[in-house]
Amino acid sequence: MQQSIFCISKVAFRCSSVTHQGRRNAAVFVKAHLPSPSDTSKTAPLFAGRKSFEDKVPLESFSIAGVTFEGRQELIRELQPDQIVYLEREPWNQHDPLAVRVMNLDGRTLGYIPRRDGLNAKFTYEGTFGLIASVGPAKDSLQYGARLYARPKLGSLLLDPLVLPSVEAARLTDMNAVFGALWPAVLATTLAAAEYRCEVTGITQAQLPLELTPHWRYNAREMAVQLTRLVGLCQPVAAAKARLEQAIAGMAGEDASAAAAALQELQASPDGQLFTEINGLAEQDAVQYFELVRRRAHMVEAERWRVEVLL
Repeated sequence: MQQSIFCISKVAFRCSSVTHQGRRNAAVFVKAHLPSPSDTSKTAPLFAGRKSFEDKVPLESFSIAGVTFEGRQELIRELQPDQIVYLEREPWNQHDPLAVRVMNLDGRTLGYIPRRDGLNAKFTYEGTFGLIASVGPAKDSLQYGARLYARPKLGSLLLDPLVLPSVEAARLTDMNAVFGALWPAVLATTLAAAEYRCEVTGITQAQLPLELTPHWRYNAREMAVQLTRLVGLCQPVAAAKARLEQAIAGMAGEDASAAAAALQELQASPDGQLFTEINGLAEQDAVQYFELVRRRAHMVEAERWRVEVLL
């Protein structure tokens, strides 16, 4: 498909959009977009599927490279074993197009996955969570280093709240609007490539219906949000992802203190607990991640990033 480029003010995708108009108090917005506790009665198969999926994907250990640059030593020394970190691909990196940046959940850079022996090439998803394995002084040095655990080939459940104008958000309600006549072929090809399984839980299409959701890249150099591929998710996971994105996008313009209580409430919701459990996070980890993507949504809106379809 030929590359398409849209201004952020002129395109929306169903599962990650909220309108500018009618933005309300953050806590009220959260309550308006979350299911009741009764909607969580069928989550056990999702968690079981995720656990089975994880058992089939090797957990690998990686050192964090570049920890002595740009004041990162202070951040490295503050790390604790079992602390959650976030890994994000940087194909626009001028030094290495396969670069994978390692951040804490505040969004501060800790370093990179080493590129020797193609280690960073193992990461095929735009983002994923990792776990700090160890921290300590390097041999024969006063500098500290760290290692982490991650599953490069296993998709995490990630959120991409985007704040978009109401007219276009209403008009573009699904992927049909983006791909037009190509959509049936795109749908069939993508599901077949995923072996008709949810890419997060491993649940098959025979067990639960699958939906395709956008897989975004946040290209800071180009100030562009880029659709790089589509991900098949089982319907309950796709629906929870969409509701969480809508809730977070609804508070993108709030300051951190105003949004803090609402994000805590969001994590405690059925959808928030589903997100937390599937990703293997602690409650506060999920809240920190929600705040990270909330700040990014606000930045994308304020700086009027483009939306690009790169498929």
